[in-house]
Amino acid sequence: MRRGVLAAVEVALQNYTQTAQTKPPLGTLQLVVQPMRQLPGPAPDDLMQHITYSGSADWLMMQLGGWGVVHLDLSRRLGTAVLSPQLAAKPELVAQCVLHTLLLNLVISHGYGMLHASCLVRNRVALLLLAPHNTGKSSTALRLALAGFRLLTDSMVFVDGDGFLHGYPVGLAKLRSDMVDQFPELRPFLQPEVVRQETKYRVDLRAVNPDYVWETAVCPQKIILCLLSRHENEATVVEAVGEAEVIQAILHNSLYVDQPQVWRQNVANLRGVLGGGTAVALKLGSDRRSMIQSLTELVA
Repeated sequence: MRRGVLAAVEVALQNYTQTAQTKPPLGTLQLVVQPMRQLPGPAPDDLMQHITYSGSADWLMMQLGGWGVVHLDLSRRLGTAVLSPQLAAKPELVAQCVLHTLLLNLVISHGYGMLHASCLVRNRVALLLLAPHNTGKSSTALRLALAGFRLLTDSMVFVDGDGFLHGYPVGLAKLRSDMVDQFPELRPFLQPEVVRQETKYRVDLRAVNPDYVWETAVCPQKIILCLLSRHENEATVVEAVGEAEVIQAILHNSLYVDQPQVWRQNVANLRGVLGGGTAVALKLGSDRRSMIQSLTELVA
């Protein structure tokens, strides 16, 4: 069981950017494996659907169905997870359902700004893509990665006080089933995964070509924030956007915490970095070449 828990830690760390910066420890995590009073049976692959949460400003409790329980004390920066042997035997599930939640809460409590966005890097420019659900953020990010950009993350961007961008998960993207046929070169690398009762297809671009991925924290010379939407024209259109629209988009695309003071602090942490960048409204057209050309010109 110890080997399974250590493997889970290794799986989790592979999904975060690496950095040469000297940073204080996020906290301490204790992982305990012990049999449950009632035998729960094998841990299901959709364990995320069985988790219930409770908590307040400085603590979090997770009940993992019958397969374990997790407590995080943010005031002490101490997380404890008691896992059944059946769950500990699935390192990827432990990493996804337990370790990521603990690490995410610790990262935010350390003052990192968090943004739900895709991040791509080219010419020392960081391109951040924000979009409502099912707008085409992931497919856009993948097309850019296949066209010479490098994908840092397609999910969460963390901004530290030194101006570095970190990401989770590194190099991974998820496609809706109706988009799979548009990426025939990726089909051998796609893995099905249930997300909010919808089957999506996960691809690790590091397995496709390591050159498609940016794996380390980046301190870009410039940040361009793109608010994605779609329109009926063929050509992709880039338009100016105001600060109020940017802040509203950040709030709508970073739904993680619901306490007002945490919302305000997160926006403040992000504004320190994003305030010096460029924000645009990116209206995606049906012509993929137009989209790639527009964004290539934007970071030139």
